[in-house]
Amino acid sequence: MRILKDSSLSNLHGMVMKAVMYIFNALGLKSVPFLKNIVPHILATVKNCGQHGLREALLQQVANLSTIVREHLRPYLPAIFDVVEEFWFTRHLSALCSLVERVAEAVPEDFRAYVPLLVRQALASIEAIDLTNWSGNTSSVSPAEDIERLELILKHIQGIKDVMGDYTHLVVPALVKLTDSLINPDSDDKYTS
Repeated sequence: MRILKDSSLSNLHGMVMKAVMYIFNALGLKSVPFLKNIVPHILATVKNCGQHGLREALLQQVANLSTIVREHLRPYLPAIFDVVEEFWFTRHLSALCSLVERVAEAVPEDFRAYVPLLVRQALASIEAIDLTNWSGNTSSVSPAEDIERLELILKHIQGIKDVMGDYTHLVVPALVKLTDSLINPDSDDKYTS
């Protein structure tokens, strides 16, 4: 874990995580006592590392870890969702969605407390997509990036639909508005009042 704590050894972080995950896979639930020594360091490294590839790999490893230790991940949910919120609007959305869906499967009851955050993030992501630029691209985000992001968000909503419960009514209007904008791009926005 000293290697994960030392940012000057960031080129070794990936190998350390592979070794840690190998051990957790081999031990299964017998690895639970070691979570307190591992998870905080992994999440701190995710927040502090400057390498896109490493952050992506670490997020995937946390997702894999959640399937191994399941309900024993409960104490780390606040820190996990801090990471999700911090990196939601970055290019790590795919890894974050995978992590969130696996956490939802691992601890569905505890996960419900974080559904409002996820709904807020999903709605903000949908609203941030500018359909007017899909034909004459004038934004800094390409239409392909918008489409990919939208696809990830929609798959994410589908992946957590079983635990969304009382929040579905907030998502449906945004999806209807989006669909209407795709079907009738030139019509006035009749859903904003």
